[in-house]
Amino acid sequence: MTPTRALALVLVVALTAAAPPAKSRAKATPRPPAGISIVINNSRLPLEPPPRFIQGHLFVPVRRTIEALGLQFNRTGKLIWTEVGANVVSLTLGSAVAHNGTATLALDAAPVELKDVLYAPLRFFTDVLGAQATYDRRTNTVSIDAELVGRSNAGVVQRGNQIERFGTVAAIDVNSDPPTVTLTTNATVKTIPITRNAVVEMHDVNANVTDPGELGDVRPGDFARLYIDKSGHVMRVEDAFGSFYGAVAAATADRFVLTDGHVVAPSRTTQLSLNGKPAQMSDVKVGDIASVRYNIETNEVRSILLSRKVDTPQTAASGASISSVDLDADRPLKAGDSMTVTVHGTPHGAATFDIGPYVTNVSMAERNPGVYVGTYNLPRAANFSDVPIIAHLRVDGADAPDAQASRTLSVAGSPPGINDFAPDQNAVVNTHRPAIFATFATEAVPVNPSSIILWVNGRDVTANTVRTERYVQYMPQYTYPGGQVHVTVRVADRAGNTTTKSWTFIIK
Repeated sequence: MTPTRALALVLVVALTAAAPPAKSRAKATPRPPAGISIVINNSRLPLEPPPRFIQGHLFVPVRRTIEALGLQFNRTGKLIWTEVGANVVSLTLGSAVAHNGTATLALDAAPVELKDVLYAPLRFFTDVLGAQATYDRRTNTVSIDAELVGRSNAGVVQRGNQIERFGTVAAIDVNSDPPTVTLTTNATVKTIPITRNAVVEMHDVNANVTDPGELGDVRPGDFARLYIDKSGHVMRVEDAFGSFYGAVAAATADRFVLTDGHVVAPSRTTQLSLNGKPAQMSDVKVGDIASVRYNIETNEVRSILLSRKVDTPQTAASGASISSVDLDADRPLKAGDSMTVTVHGTPHGAATFDIGPYVTNVSMAERNPGVYVGTYNLPRAANFSDVPIIAHLRVDGADAPDAQASRTLSVAGSPPGINDFAPDQNAVVNTHRPAIFATFATEAVPVNPSSIILWVNGRDVTANTVRTERYVQYMPQYTYPGGQVHVTVRVADRAGNTTTKSWTFIIK
């Protein structure tokens, strides 16, 4: 038995023996980090970022909690505020005093900011916002109930002169005039026309990146927020989703596992395709490349796109055949790049090619007899890894067997995300040789370790770092004086997308 088959057998046995109840399968799939859960008005929020204990006090992420309560999050510098009825409720970063209208209230700790996330003690949500909050140590869950300011069951919140609609995307119609998005929240279904000049933002929570997009990039199953002005025009669409990629290591009748350990368990609503055609779980094979997209509110897997190499081309009974398929890209590409496919086969036919399951039926022109050429410009939302280029040829009404290029294609439409770093922003450390690191997250194309550059107080210290696809680490040989330390890290993926992150901490 080969090592690959042995690994697959072990994984299948493990999956079968330790299968969780059907109800929990989809929720376990994206494997959120372990931490304290948070439930708002009986609705469980995604775990990232979770509440956390800091010096004995339980802190809760402010923005996501305020917005989950149906309130508007506002911030200017260190001042954070929202409106609850006729009162303005505010708190200040670093201050243990909060305000509710004209009343001043003391908190048990000052709000803090960690890795670009603002946290406030749980007491802020009880004493200041008037919510009921509990922490259950047995289930490691924070529950917050605020009926007066709770999120709307209909998925709509009035914010001054602006309306916010939110929910799971049920459908997108980009061909109607104007185009529309249909949202579902609980039992409410609403189709909203989208203004042609509306801003569209795409947020991948796994890579921790937000990119400009187009309405066609929004997919059913994503979680979306639509911001509507007082005249009823949608001014902004925020689309959020989770995704991950990988090769199938083992598969059973109702789930499969990727080589990185992700267990994928589709639900009844999951759309599954193989090389662009509808498929079933029974079609999944070890070695398939899977792109999984899930809803960040429910963790339910909404779509699985599988790509697989096609068999060696043969000549059809009609005599039509494809002798070769060539892709000009010899490296990962980024959004805006173009790729060209050349097919050699029976002349005087009509040829097309597919980019795995993502882009299908790209037309090709016959430049010379039997030589077909097609070019495709990659859009901003393109993100896929090692997908096959599959060519189709039809001659005199007969189809040649499909053929595949020897090269596969990887595309990154988004830059790498820097989702963790240390020491934290504005942290105070008591060592003059602090360990400094940053971790990276990408969608389809990994980080290029040789691209990573780290500056500390303006000095390039890259030569003294450890660099990998997932992190950079610096253990100083130099003793830094007390005071502020400025850190900047720059990283690029193998497609050439670049991200830069800067932060400051203090040595005392």
